[in-house]
Amino acid sequence: MSQIVTNRATQILLAVVTLLAMAGASPGAEYYLRADTTTKIMPDGQTVVMWGFALDSAFGAEDGQVTVPGPLLTVPPNQKNLIINLDNNLGVPVSIVIPSQINTAMVPVKFIDDKGRQRIRSFTHETEPNNTEPVVYKWKNIREGTYLYHSGSHPAVQVQMGLYGCLKKDVEKLKKIDALGIAYADVLYDTEVVLCFSEIDPALHNAVTTGNYGPGKAMTSTIDYKPKYFLINGQPYSSGLPPLPAGSPNQQVLIRFVNAGLETHVPVLQGFHMNVVAEDGYKYRYGREQYSLILPAHKTKDAIIIPTAAGTYPVYDRRLRLTNAGASPGGMLTHLNVAN
Repeated sequence: MSQIVTNRATQILLAVVTLLAMAGASPGAEYYLRADTTTKIMPDGQTVVMWGFALDSAFGAEDGQVTVPGPLLTVPPNQKNLIINLDNNLGVPVSIVIPSQINTAMVPVKFIDDKGRQRIRSFTHETEPNNTEPVVYKWKNIREGTYLYHSGSHPAVQVQMGLYGCLKKDVEKLKKIDALGIAYADVLYDTEVVLCFSEIDPALHNAVTTGNYGPGKAMTSTIDYKPKYFLINGQPYSSGLPPLPAGSPNQQVLIRFVNAGLETHVPVLQGFHMNVVAEDGYKYRYGREQYSLILPAHKTKDAIIIPTAAGTYPVYDRRLRLTNAGASPGGMLTHLNVAN
């Protein structure tokens, strides 16, 4: 009889432990994104039609603002998984991929071209236009770091049209640490800045918008891609553009560099060196002291700076993409504001 009671008590204890574990578990960070159209007015007055992502409160709510880049997505340090529910208001199928995050099921979408050859249209399953239910994209065991998310469908066009954004995740704090976050093991920071580089070729946007892009049409590919506008965080430089807050003197500032464009860029932080600590979410064994860094297309890099004095510090592309449709000043130039 005592053995039966003991077994029964053990079963109850195990059930309670299981329920507590389930209560503390979470499916992960979950977002509702919507692919839609928007417009950007360039400093010279030209209006460019773009595609972008909006962050909605629920599927079908359509209460989020379409932005380029799309909303910054954060996976909390104590979460392992990421779930994106996608709504598509565009006229073509779209999808979402995150380079360097490999723990996801990807089923490429293929088609037969006019010459009977099988080709890949999308790296993963797609969301058709005007879908009545959310199409779900899942990633398991999200690694810490800085990442670019973007459409995996016809990416040469859809990413250029604006279907991209940034994703970040920090290391979980297992003990009290006097810092805002831990980007990677032993890489602490007090404040952070995200710098997303991209370009715009208005001819491509116009061709896509008017239905003149594709085989046999006015523009057949991005081989002759010729950008005229160069952006940081979706904005080409113009007089009066406010600086980005970058903490206070002697703080550790984490800069997350992301290149969503089709060209390579070389960001320079005028005034001091930076310690480049990671690339594509992979921490370097040893940091690299540099005053500039090479940022190829769809690459991400993380760097730490420690300003010693208050001031406004320019960040620009060393390749001199510093014009707006040929007019200077403009392009890939912004400023970091270190305040007392």
